[in-house]
Amino acid sequence: MKKINPPYSWLTISLWGICFICHFKTFAQAKETPKQRIAAFYKWYGKTDTIPFEGDCYEADGIDVTKIDTKCVQKYIKSIETTGLFSSIYIKGLQQEFVSKQSEIKKKGFTEGIDYDRYTLSQDPPTEKDLLFALNKTSTSAINGNKAKVVVNLKNPYKVTYIYSLDLENNVWKLSKIESK
Repeated sequence: MKKINPPYSWLTISLWGICFICHFKTFAQAKETPKQRIAAFYKWYGKTDTIPFEGDCYEADGIDVTKIDTKCVQKYIKSIETTGLFSSIYIKGLQQEFVSKQSEIKKKGFTEGIDYDRYTLSQDPPTEKDLLFALNKTSTSAINGNKAKVVVNLKNPYKVTYIYSLDLENNVWKLSKIESK
């Protein structure tokens, strides 16, 4: 009896199948979708008593910051990091922001303070309820590999569009950037 070797095309298909499963597995293991992660962020944000206030780390003369308490800043960053909501990219950017502010104080004697809410980029932030409503009714999300964007169009109490960039870290979507327009 003649022995038949499997066709080359079968082997090729099998290899492609393995690659597809490995690629798909990355997305299948994520506990939440990017949109669900933004909902978790909004719920955290809605608990204002749990959100650390970075202004506690500044000494200011009016709106100008004249001194930064580095221990307070490190505690602030650590508390943001332990939420699990923010990516390493966001945390590194935050650390760099404080280093830049510290450098500017050394050069000029002062730096600009932050006069808006860091998480809503607003002086008059919307409520958790308004944010969750907009997320559920007027948002879009897109995933491209290990990166995602969620766009939320808020119409009340005022019109603003939030753009959240997320990165997949250890199979968890985490915020890397918050923008508004």
